[in-house]
Amino acid sequence: MTKWKYRGGDDADHLAKVEKTRRSKDKLKKHNRDGTQFELAMDQWTKADTAWFPARVVEVHKRYAFISPEAVENDIDTRDVWLSTVARRHLQSKRGERNNIVVGDKVLCRPTNDKDVQITTDLPCCVIEHIAPRRSRIARRDPMVMEREHVLASNMDQLLIVGSYASPGVKWGLIDRYLVLAAEENIPAIIVINKEDLLKGESQEFKEKCETEIAYFRNLGYTVFSLQVEHQTYDDPTIRELHGMMDGKTTILSGHSGVGKSSLVNLFKPEIHQEVEENSNINYKGRHTTSYASMIKLGRGGYVIDTPGIRSFVLRERGPIELSYGFVEMRGLVNKCKFRECRHIDEPGCAVMLAVAEGTISERRYTSYKGILTGLSGREGRTRDDSRESSGSDTNRGLEIEPDDDADSGA
Repeated sequence: MTKWKYRGGDDADHLAKVEKTRRSKDKLKKHNRDGTQFELAMDQWTKADTAWFPARVVEVHKRYAFISPEAVENDIDTRDVWLSTVARRHLQSKRGERNNIVVGDKVLCRPTNDKDVQITTDLPCCVIEHIAPRRSRIARRDPMVMEREHVLASNMDQLLIVGSYASPGVKWGLIDRYLVLAAEENIPAIIVINKEDLLKGESQEFKEKCETEIAYFRNLGYTVFSLQVEHQTYDDPTIRELHGMMDGKTTILSGHSGVGKSSLVNLFKPEIHQEVEENSNINYKGRHTTSYASMIKLGRGGYVIDTPGIRSFVLRERGPIELSYGFVEMRGLVNKCKFRECRHIDEPGCAVMLAVAEGTISERRYTSYKGILTGLSGREGRTRDDSRESSGSDTNRGLEIEPDDDADSGA
């Protein structure tokens, strides 16, 4: 291979450019080697420095995260928070994802001072050196960069999907997409439809549609609760039944803004009370649970990962076989189609299309399946959160919280 030779004159500038490119490539190679070690099995953590400690990520912001020490597995005081950043050599280690760490991640931390995190604070500080492999995750396409994945949270035991009958109205297609994710992650899904009291102002046709949808989900084996959280207490048998399914587990709550997720969490005596305010033009103080995903310990038992309301929820591309698995009513039919790679769209001899025609499969659910397969579902939007436009920043234990460009990101 012919080597470039320095010939003097104007070539000096070219030599400087070549040298700069070479250094950049070497740095990238070293970075990629280090990046592969960011994810490290927990049984390898014992080899780390004795001052390092295991923790759980309880909230993530643009430049830093809050973590809570986890000396005992699944025993976390979510009020005991440290300010942390990811070790610099790992900052680009997950190029296919929007963020290196998410709420729920189990991490290994190195104590440090606020010079390393580059923020003046009275909180104890640390650097995240390693992350444990995730046993479950909830992710969507990043609405800002569609080729990239946005993981919302990890290491949850179950998914609780919260909707409301009105203000805002229930989005059945959104529920379908969450159920697909739960099936892929092999975690149970619970459905809560809140604001039952508002049904009295709706038409009879709307009420019947809701009853039909709820009955259909229950027939598929899903647990569905119809609540009016604002007028209920923990002594209500239905609320106690729901908490019985959450006690001793980590549950992620997801849904559109304004459906009552925070009000529901407050019924279970969280370590950090969730602010509920009708006026959206308000700056919340303390940990920022309205605009960022947050992991919270429940005083009555269990943990919740409370996620902010979403604008859009587009799933990554899936083939028909993989997607059909997320629709439980289709699982037993895919092997009965004439073609092995049947998309269940317009193929002859399709068992799924026949079931739809016969009424065995809900036509609305089938439409939802097609929308996900073709990438058209997930852009219904959400109730606009005007507080994001009017609020500049929030104060958090002496820190200036910088709102994310995407209000529902939590990272």
